[in-house]
Amino acid sequence: MGRRKVTHQLISDAATRRVTFRKRKEGLLKKLKELTILCGLRACAIIYSDYKEGPEVWPNRNEVRVLLNRLSELPVEKQTKYMMDQKDLMTRMIQDAEKKLEKEQMFGRSMELGMAAAFRDLDDADYSEELVKAADVVAKRINVIRERIEALESGEAFVKEEEDEE
Repeated sequence: MGRRKVTHQLISDAATRRVTFRKRKEGLLKKLKELTILCGLRACAIIYSDYKEGPEVWPNRNEVRVLLNRLSELPVEKQTKYMMDQKDLMTRMIQDAEKKLEKEQMFGRSMELGMAAAFRDLDDADYSEELVKAADVVAKRINVIRERIEALESGEAFVKEEEDEE
């Protein structure tokens, strides 16, 4: 049975909001319990809500204290290594998009060079530097293919070496 798409906004009906909170909280705690069992790690949850006085803790207060003490003993750099606010998230997303754009631009440029090679004279000064780079990349790939062929013919296991990205 499929689920309907949920819009993430405040539920206006208080009773529905309370029921949804309870169900989501139970689901979250169930997943957390499964994660601790399956992966053999220690975890805790502290949940503040308008429906109960004070925080709810999982699995129990002693375990939460132990884990919080363990966290506080770590250096600040390790405590905050994986923490991210909205600004950090957007910065990372922008960096990822810029990398993707750069790869797409490089691909586009290589396609343009390929078309130029197929249909025009490549003696233009515009292409000379890029053609040298392209020829180098092609030569490296040919060598890798030759090594694979030799390894297959000799029955050896072929281990791909990391190529330098340009």
